[in-house]
Amino acid sequence: ALIGTLGLIGLAINGGIIVLSALKANQLAVLGDSEAIVLVVMDSTRHIVSTTVTTIGGFLPLILSGGQFWPPLAMSIAGGVAGSAILALYLVPAMFTHFSRKDARRRMANTPAAVAANRPAPAVLIEAPLVESPER
Repeated sequence: ALIGTLGLIGLAINGGIIVLSALKANQLAVLGDSEAIVLVVMDSTRHIVSTTVTTIGGFLPLILSGGQFWPPLAMSIAGGVAGSAILALYLVPAMFTHFSRKDARRRMANTPAAVAANRPAPAVLIEAPLVESPER
């Protein structure tokens, strides 16, 4: 079971890396453009789905075989692979969008124009003539 879990973790990380590297390679996606992110994820879908389908297809004989040990193990690994594909295609782009937009806002806040706009105006001292109060 531990070997199956390690293999499952490896496949889940691999799917996330595929999507993340494709997103980071696209300059518009790095800036947080939603359309660019959708196009990159749609392009990466083929790789992740093919890996998921071949892995589930490889475990299909074990799922269909009789016994008490192999079918439950194969079903849990195949289900985990399918779940990790869904997470790689939905959660990774959502988190990337969140953090890339947050980073873009931070970068925009540190531009010279934004820094100058947030700087308080210099204080101007106005000297008023002293008015003496009438003596009583």
